Amino acid sequence: MSRVEEASTDAEWLADVYRRCHDELYRYVRTWAVSPSAAEDFVSETFLRAAKNVLALKRRQDSVVPWLFRVARNVILDDRKSARARRVVVLGDLPERPVDAEPFEDRVVRKWLLAELGKRVAALNQAQRRCLQLRFGDGRSVAETAALMDKTEAAVRQLQHRALERLGSLLKVVA
Repeated sequence: MSRVEEASTDAEWLADVYRRCHDELYRYVRTWAVSPSAAEDFVSETFLRAAKNVLALKRRQDSVVPWLFRVARNVILDDRKSARARRVVVLGDLPERPVDAEPFEDRVVRKWLLAELGKRVAALNQAQRRCLQLRFGDGRSVAETAALMDKTEAAVRQLQHRALERLGSLLKVVA
């Protein structure tokens, strides 16, 4: 593949990431930015940094979304630091966050991980999905699961074991 073709595929890949992540990233940045135009500037700077690191990001595609949010946060913090040095008064301070609130970045990462897990669970067969849903989703015991699935307890244990083993192998692809 020539350099022109590589650059074209890199640009297409980055354009796809932009389409998938722009709105959510903008909403995140907007909660911290003073104005919509500042938020757009921060998002633009974030994607400029992504463009500079496109080769490294393509190699670790599974962590692109958390990387973008972390970079956006750093762009905002860098702007605030330089605003102090320029003696610019920021009109809107960062909003207060309750002590027990989960940080936004953690919520985004958790949401993304759950989506990835959901994709992998969908690859299991119906019996395996139902077994895992009853056991872990509904919190049922092996005996209750066996009764609901019309199987022996030993069969449920084996089904659960195989489902978790298969799920583990599917998740290794993500890691």
